[in-house]
Order: sequence, then C-alpha cells, then structure tokens
Amino acid sequence: MTGPRIVALGDSITLGVGDGVQRAWGEVGWAAHTAAALGASSFLNLAANGVRAQEMLERQVPRALAARPDVVLLTVGGNDVLRGDFSPVEVERALRGAIDRLARPGRRIVTVSLDRIGLFDLAPRRVAEAMARRVGEANAAIARAVALTDVEVIDGATLLASLGRRAWHIDRIHPSPLGHRALAGEAAALLAGDWRPCGAVPAPPEPPSRAAVAAWLAVNGVPWAVKRSRDLIPQVTMVVARELRDERRAARRPADA
Repeated sequence: MTGPRIVALGDSITLGVGDGVQRAWGEVGWAAHTAAALGASSFLNLAANGVRAQEMLERQVPRALAARPDVVLLTVGGNDVLRGDFSPVEVERALRGAIDRLARPGRRIVTVSLDRIGLFDLAPRRVAEAMARRVGEANAAIARAVALTDVEVIDGATLLASLGRRAWHIDRIHPSPLGHRALAGEAAALLAGDWRPCGAVPAPPEPPSRAAVAAWLAVNGVPWAVKRSRDLIPQVTMVVARELRDERRAARRPADA
C-alpha cells in the first residue's frame, strides 16, 4: 500500500526545533518522524519559527491545500502565548478557520495541545502562574476549535509530563529528541487504523554535551531572551501587576463595607 501524502503546518515544534542541536530543522521533529514511521509517499513541512495561529491560516494553509495531503499534522498557539498581545479568541478563530479549509472526507488531521512552558518555572511565581494560565487559555481555545470536528488532539502536557525533565530541549520551551519521538509515536498510533506503520520511531540520540549546550545557549538562547525582553516580559509584568492590584482591592472590600 502506498504511504500517505503528509503535510505539516504550524510553528517551531512541528518544524522540529529541539530535536537535537545539529540536524536541519524540518527534517527532524515529531512530524518528520511520524511521516517516516508511516512510510509517507511525500512529506512537506511548511512549519516555521515564530508562526502564530493567524499566520498559519494565511500563509501555510493555502500551500497545504495545493499539496492535497492525506494527513495534516500541526501545532499552533505556543507563539501566541509568548506574545504580549495574546488572544485566545484569535487562536480559536484562526485554528477553526484552518480546520474548516483543510477538512475533507478521508483526510486525517492531528494536532497537539500545549504543555506548560518549562522556561517560566525559573521565573518568579507570579510570572510562572500568569504564563501557565495563558497556556491553559490557549488549550481551551484549541479544544473549542476542534469541537464537533474529526480532528484528533494529542494531549501534549500529559504525554511529555510522563517523561519528566528529559522531555525538554535545552531552551525548556521545545520538546527534546525524546519528547519529539513520544509525540511521533502517539501520532503514528492514532493514524495506524488508516495507514499501517512501516517502521518504528527511531530511538533518540544521546543528550547533547555540555559544550553543545553552552554553544546553543550562546547562539540561540541569549538572542531570544533579549528579543522577548522587549515584548513578552514587560507585558507579563503588567498582567501580574494588574492581578496584584485587583487582589488588593478585593481584600479591602470587606473591611470597607
């Protein structure tokens, strides 16, 4: 049986960031491993770094439709969460628009709900809690977008949590090689009813050396932190400040009554 035509959409997780520190993005990652396990007759990865839900709908979906895929794999919402103007309504609307355009009889669509962003576990408690709420709001938006459709959702938080810290890449934002392979195994299992796997998802490579970790942080981690310090961090700080103000007001009301 000829393997499926597979198209991957979305952000850096589908692109494959985190699946090692040396391989070319787009050739690795959970979507690529899923395609290999299913013996895909073609695999087109349209995902890109930094893509938000609306950008996926506008830029990637038309190209995906032109490829006439049998299977669509996608992740979206993480970059929306990491921006100051995050809107769960926009995530829901854009994802539902993409699904409406992509859905057709016989075509399988698989997406992944977001795990917590481990990087913010290192932040002050209030910031970590604010980001966790954003992830929850994004996941609720994803759930609403796929409701009453045939889209299948992999529970990324539960799956990656079962692996512990080994599930995280160096940046604590993307899945590690082990995390990517866990997602691929789950996706391949979901699709096995229509497309029989022709091989196992490969074992992950050895964890990167300390030198590789240091090099990655210098080349990628520091520039990312600097960029986000101008956008996300001030916005999250404002969110936390508003919450603290509202809590103080609520605490004063009984005394003032």
